[in-house]
Amino acid sequence: MTATALVDQATQSLEDPYNPTFCCKYYICLLSHINTGDESWENPIASDAPYAGNLKLSLDSMVNLPKSMKLLDRVSIFMTCDRSREDMTSLAQRMEWHCECDRTDSLVDSMHAWRWNPAAFDRYPEGFTCRTTTLGGLIAIIADLLFAAFELKRSGEDHQKQWPRSRTDCLGDSDESAAVMFCRWLDEYPILPILRAIGASACLFARGIIVPFLLSAHLPKNLVAILKRGVDSIPSDFEGTMDAFGVLYPITCVFTTMRDISNIDDGVSTAYFFREHCSLFLETLNRIAAIDDRLPWSMNATWDDGFSMGGVVHAKLVLPFDESKYHSKILDWSRLNRMTILAVQTPYELARNVMLTLAELPAQCMNARCPNKSGQGPFMMCSGCKRVAYCSAECQDKDWNGRLPHRSVCKKIRVLGDTTGMPIYSTPKIEPTQIEISEFQRRVQERAGLSMFSLMTFNEKMIPDDRIRRVVNDSEPSSSSDLRAMALTNCISFRI
Repeated sequence: MTATALVDQATQSLEDPYNPTFCCKYYICLLSHINTGDESWENPIASDAPYAGNLKLSLDSMVNLPKSMKLLDRVSIFMTCDRSREDMTSLAQRMEWHCECDRTDSLVDSMHAWRWNPAAFDRYPEGFTCRTTTLGGLIAIIADLLFAAFELKRSGEDHQKQWPRSRTDCLGDSDESAAVMFCRWLDEYPILPILRAIGASACLFARGIIVPFLLSAHLPKNLVAILKRGVDSIPSDFEGTMDAFGVLYPITCVFTTMRDISNIDDGVSTAYFFREHCSLFLETLNRIAAIDDRLPWSMNATWDDGFSMGGVVHAKLVLPFDESKYHSKILDWSRLNRMTILAVQTPYELARNVMLTLAELPAQCMNARCPNKSGQGPFMMCSGCKRVAYCSAECQDKDWNGRLPHRSVCKKIRVLGDTTGMPIYSTPKIEPTQIEISEFQRRVQERAGLSMFSLMTFNEKMIPDDRIRRVVNDSEPSSSSDLRAMALTNCISFRI
């Protein structure tokens, strides 16, 4: 057997990605022999396999050789081509349980005569190993191969000639379809190699594939689920180890993927991305932070990326700074991120949203320390701005000179409201004026005479109010189509 003959045979067998010629065991054997160049790489196939001495493959060489590139093309398209759930189930049944390989061919037969080497290094800890002869095991090997190839591409000096020569080599005709399949495979097989491939593809192909990742319903769910599974797998008496691929690796892997898919300024806040999984995400981060406290060394920037995202979620949702509920690492990052909205939205966009918020808030006393928690009126309007209400003169006096003194913004609220046509606070039944940002900016500049600096100062004084920031933070697109449109016009951000 020669490696060239085997590569040629495997390439031909994958000409139709929907109907591979051979079973999982054949492809797993072949792809397991590709040395990815990673220092920790070790062939997982037992050395006593009859062909083992002849089959030597190096990814470093394959990404530069046309014949080998063709195999990489087809292996990649096998994973990224569009398949329904039913197609995936059918494929698994055919490739796992109904081997139709022509075992009379000595080359094919030899690719079935192997076993795993239990002593070979495995970067994935117990509970996360992917060494099986199932379709999930094959997808894991393909994903690890793609990760290594993408990393080689990014670091290669002559990367224009390296595989993938273009994104269509491995993503096919549609970045979106490829991203959907990465996430669908992850939902079918929630394993770390697919997370690594997702992160590496995001770094290499950037916006075209990241936006579909951010739109996925499967990705946030599985990121949080794998993160929790990683924490659950850590022994209660764990005191730390210097093994980079030990029991802590699943946590690091998830955080790395989160960082990689957030490496562009895109529009979707972290909290919006995690959606209904925010609570479990924060709960899991609390447990990870407690583990980090016990370690004899710091898990450095990678884990900090995770705590930072937890802080962003906490800030985005305007959750209480309750140290009995949230770890100090999360709260510290929340304090750093709670005002980030000032940088994400333009001064005019933010001021418009603040004014809309004042118009839409339910009737309530705007004194943050009002003892009347029932929210029942009657209320009296501030005679200055005519858009802020109080339950009593005492509350108004306290708010006028309070922690966020109303006296510093009263006149600007009145000017902005009158010149832009916003309804007053006391008429909640009136639909707030839907005014475009460009028109709001024109009216402010021409009628209100407020400078950019004056508007920025106004925003800085309004946003610290949790009630206002909570609503303004939720100024997210109302549908996936809106989100896609925002992403394509560069106005979305995977942060607050």
